[in-house]
Parts: sequence; structure tokens; C-alpha cells
Amino acid sequence: MTKGQTTHPFTRRQFLETGILGATVVGLSSTLVGQYACTSNRDKMVYGACYHDCPDCCSWEVTVNQGQVTQFQASTSNPFTAGKLCNKMDKFPLEVTYHPSRILTPLKRTGPKGSGEFTPISWEQGLKEVAAKVQENINAFGAQSVLPFGYAGTEGLIQNGAMSARFFARLGASKLGRTICGEAAATGTGAVLGCTTGVLPQDCVHARYLILWGTNTINSNQHLWPLVQQARQQGAKLVVIDPYRSRTAQEADWHIQTRPGTDVLLALSLIQVLLEERLYDEEYLRNYTTGWESLTTYVRDYAPEQVSPTVGLTADTIRTLAREYAQGNPSLIRVLIGMEHQANGASAFQAIAMLPAITGAWRHLGGGLLHYTYELAGQALNWDRLALDGTLGDPNVREISMIQIGQSLNDNELAPPIKTLFVYNANPAVTAPNQNLVLQGLRREDLFTVVLEHFITDTARYADYIFPATTQLEHWDLMTSWGQDYINLNEPAIPPLGEAKSNSDFFRLLAKELGWTEDYFQETDEDIIRSAFNTDHPFLKGITFKSLRQKGWARLNLPQPWIPFKEGHFPTESGKCQLFPPDGVTLPVYQPVEHAAEELESFPLQMMAIKSTSHFLNSSHANAERLIEAEGAPHLDIHPDDAASRQISDGETVLVFNQRGDLQLTARIGDNVLPGVVSMPQGYWSSLLPGKSSANALTTDRFTDRGHGAALQETWVQVQKIG
Repeated sequence: MTKGQTTHPFTRRQFLETGILGATVVGLSSTLVGQYACTSNRDKMVYGACYHDCPDCCSWEVTVNQGQVTQFQASTSNPFTAGKLCNKMDKFPLEVTYHPSRILTPLKRTGPKGSGEFTPISWEQGLKEVAAKVQENINAFGAQSVLPFGYAGTEGLIQNGAMSARFFARLGASKLGRTICGEAAATGTGAVLGCTTGVLPQDCVHARYLILWGTNTINSNQHLWPLVQQARQQGAKLVVIDPYRSRTAQEADWHIQTRPGTDVLLALSLIQVLLEERLYDEEYLRNYTTGWESLTTYVRDYAPEQVSPTVGLTADTIRTLAREYAQGNPSLIRVLIGMEHQANGASAFQAIAMLPAITGAWRHLGGGLLHYTYELAGQALNWDRLALDGTLGDPNVREISMIQIGQSLNDNELAPPIKTLFVYNANPAVTAPNQNLVLQGLRREDLFTVVLEHFITDTARYADYIFPATTQLEHWDLMTSWGQDYINLNEPAIPPLGEAKSNSDFFRLLAKELGWTEDYFQETDEDIIRSAFNTDHPFLKGITFKSLRQKGWARLNLPQPWIPFKEGHFPTESGKCQLFPPDGVTLPVYQPVEHAAEELESFPLQMMAIKSTSHFLNSSHANAERLIEAEGAPHLDIHPDDAASRQISDGETVLVFNQRGDLQLTARIGDNVLPGVVSMPQGYWSSLLPGKSSANALTTDRFTDRGHGAALQETWVQVQKIG
């Protein structure tokens, strides 16, 4: 960014809260998905983009003939997408839009909650009955007894929340604390830089020392991986810091395997070495940072020899890493989400964000920290139009944390209690921690639950009413990204199948049923998208609704070369990188979680629940037959020492359990984890697994140190063989 252009006013939370995040099947076959099909002059090309909670936000092209999709493929013109979709999405029309199990009519529950027994009803009946029940609960308990539970099932700025946010603000409903992912990381990084935007992904090719810290790039950021490979071909060394030996770690030049939750200790120890051995850029420190001297004093207690036993690395390993990083020119650290899911998550990001300023890495193209990019579109677009709900309703209504939704649904002292739950763009029965407590709440007969969905998910099984939602091929949306600097227009390629309606249309219709007549409920999705371009911000120069319809995508017009902090200009109050917090209090610290001795005796193994699946994303696609078969049964990674002491052999079925629940997995013995640590994948639907439990049956719902993130990795379990 240039001087005067700041990312500070736009937050990760604003991005999440606004969205950053009948035809027939005849004629569409698997041979036409992802490859060119025979077409005629009646074919129409429509542009769109992936809606998933993923940093890549791939652009795509859809060929339509007489209202049917005949070809679906990645954009070849967008240089970031580069003609490739991930294996989750390459057959998206068949596995989602045209899937035979897709919900295409409103459904009303007929059996017990959780049974999945429903009967079809009309939209007219469904809306009328839902509106009546919502009004009844409001009359009895107040508007804050209503809770919306929506997250990043789509990251489109429209279908994620443009209309639903207006609806719930107008209603006066409780707010949802949408902090399960990303907020702790943003809080930590922002404390140092004043923002989270640093290096752009394309510029990582210029790095010569590249650290992927707590990110499995091959699985979760596949379009960055070719750029990482290009940097290596040009001489870069690739280091992966991760407690799990992921696919990416196996490809690295050096895998540094730490103990889970100790990243802040490692980062502070690296800082101690850099300052002690004078491996720093003194000119950069003096001109563009604050708190250098205080930080030097603070890290004296974090010498490698002192932190080594806790981190699980030798002192020599820590010193070698610090020296190599300081000498890398340019050096780049890539961080993503996984590392924040620990008790000291924000502190870890805060400490890591200090490293590029200490070494002066920000001076160089491709040097610094590669984190989020959502602030770029946040500045460029007319966010006041997208976030209209900010001007509506009572700003003092209470907030319910999505992380502790299980506690809230079962809290007899909560005033008012949650009596109405709307779920959209989310599957909390699978993705929320402390799963069994969540399910206990969803079973409440006095909890009125409405779900907007494509399929009868584990959450939808507990709904009183399900309404069929459109897929990305059937509605308008505007797609930005938290991992790159492109913007996409998603135009509906086909009419909605059956009786499906977009999220926006559902909330417009329900507002009408409630008798609301405000003008802002009359705006169409296209109206809202067009208004987002009513700005003269330079990042949007030449980018319009019309131009995006013609091409589908555009790269934001950022200053080139992009070296945002070469001469400081950090969007902090001082304009400098804050190496020591101005308040002197919110320091990066390692505060281990205390456990009672009897608890650790009963549950001695630390459990990581990670996004290690190649074919699911969170819980999306975990019901697609092809992808279930390709992914295989979930497994538990366990170290040979821990397996031997429990007489567990490779491939045996084991029971993993703690005070919150249990589940059955297949043991995979090896060095993917350290002794005392086990790991399992997230994303599997509980209803499709033996024992009807998945990873979150075990995870804790405790918060991180700051940002109210989810400290999922602070979970401890026991493992025993079955039989």
C-alpha cells in the first residue's frame, strides 16, 4: 500500500459478518463435468466463483444449454486459479446442484428431533407457520430469544449475510459471536501491524527463505503451492513448522515438529536469539518500530535452553532456525488459521508478526508476513451498503458465542433463553466443539429450529422446518477472498432447481410474512451488488459490475510492486510496527492450561483435531459418495511408543474418549505426531460414522487468550483398543 492507504478500519469480524463470507438433470453426465463438451450456438457462458471458506476462492466458467449445465470448469484466464479446481469442487454440479438427495421443497418435521423424518410442505405454509411461531416466542420471551447461527458455508458477500443481517437486526435478535476461526489470529497480528495484510501470495516467488508456520498448504491452499514450488526452484529453502507431519511437511526441506500449543514460546525464543546475537536490522528498528528496547528486556527469559523442553526442540535447532531466517533475503513467513486453535493462539500470532520487522524483511519484495488479504476488498468496496445492518436495530443486544453454543442452548439461567434458532451456511452439529452438548441442546422440544440447506445434514435432522437453499450455480453473489487479491462476480447459471430459493429471498419472504415493509427488504441481490461498486477507491479503478459480467473476475488495482511496509506506514496509531504493546499489558505470553492431576491421569494424550482431509472442507462434501470413498475411513495418528504401551497395532479399531464423549477410529501408527500426542481429521459427519460421533465430540469449547477464538487443540483424551 502507499502512504495514506490504510487497512486499519476494516476488521476480520466485519468480513465474516458480511460474508467475506426447477431444471432437470437430463443431459448432464460425469463426462461433461470438468472437460469440454459438444456445444451449439445456443450455449451460454456464465462466470462464477467458489463459495467455500478457503483462501483460494477459485474462478470458474459454466456452459449452459437450455437451462442445463453442460460444462463446468476452472477459469483458465484467471492467473491465480490457473485452470484448476480442487478435487472437492471439480464435479460440483453433479455432487451438489444435481445430487439426487438434494432438498428441493420445504420440509416439516414429523418424527422426533434427530430422526430425520420430514414431510414436504408448500412455501406458503412453511413461511406462515414459521412466522407465527417466531412471533409467538418473541411475544413470550422477547426478540433476543431468537438466535441466528450462520457462518462461512458460503463466503459470498450477499448470500452469507447481506439480507439475513438486515432481518435479524430489524428483529432485534441476539447476535452470534462468529469467532470460531480467524479472530484470534487477526487479533494477534493486528496488535503488531495494525492490520493483517502483508505480502501478497503471488509475491512469495521472490522469497529465498520461506517458512510455512502451522499451515498444510498442499491441502488447504493449493493455488499457493505452485508459487512456493517456484520459489524453491529459484533457490528458496522451505521450512515447515507444524506439530503434525502433514503432506506439506513431508515435502519441506526442513520439518520442525513442535509440541502443540507452544508456537508463542518458539517465536519469542527466536526473537531472543535475533536480538542477543544482533541478527537484526537496526535502521529498520529505529525508524519504523516502537518498543524495541522493551521487547529486548522482555524476551530475556525465553532463551532456547529455557524453552527447549516445553517446545520439544533442541536449543541448537532454535538457534539454527533464527540464524537462517535472519540471513534469508528475502525471508517470508506464511501463517494461516490452524495455529490459533490453542489457549495462547493470539499470543502466537502476535509474536510471529514481530519477526519480519526485527530482521527488516519488510524492505524486500516477497519479504515479511503472508497472512490475510480480506482488508483489501474491505477498503475498496462500498462496505456501508453491504453492512447495512450496522445502522439498524439496537447495538446493545447480547452476543452468544458460536464456540459455546452447546452451553448456551442448555443454560437454564440464560435470560431470555434461546427459544428460536435459525441455521444457515452452517452445520454446528458437526463443526461446533463439545458436540454432544450441542446435540443435547438441539434435541430440546421447546427449541424452535429453522434450517436453510441443500441436504439433510446432521444439524438439519434436528430442524422443525427445512427450506431448500439454492447452490452457487443458481444465485447472484459477489466473491472476495481472505487469501488473495481477486474479486469475482457469481452470476446464476441456471434457474433454481425445484422450489429452492436463495438465502436472501428466504429472509425477504419471511420479512414480508411478518408484515415488514422497509425499503431495504425490497432490494434485489443484483441491486446490492451494484451498489457495492459505488465508490471511487483506487483499488477498484476500472472494475465495475459490467466489466465483471463480461469476464467474471478482476485483480484489485494495487500499487506495484507491493511492498507495503518498506518504509513503515503501518496502520497503527503511531504509524510504526508495535514490537511492544502501547498498553504494556497485552504481551505475547505462554500460559499453559492447568489440568487436575486426576484428569491428566485419566486422559494423558493431547489431541489435535485438524483439517487434514483432502476431499472435505469443514463438513462440506462429507456426504458425497465419490469423495467419501476417496477419503476413506477416518484414522487416529498415534506415535509408536503410545501405541505399544496400549498394545495397539496398526490398522486396529480404537476407542478415543474423554469426559465429553467418545468415537471409534482406525489406528495409524507412525511419526506423524510426537509421543504424547494424537491427531484426527475434522469434517466427517457423525451420522455417517460408527458410533455416530466425530472429532468435535471430544473437543473443548474453551476460548483462546484473546479474540474469543476456539482453543480446540487444548483437548486431552485416552485411547484403547476395541475388543
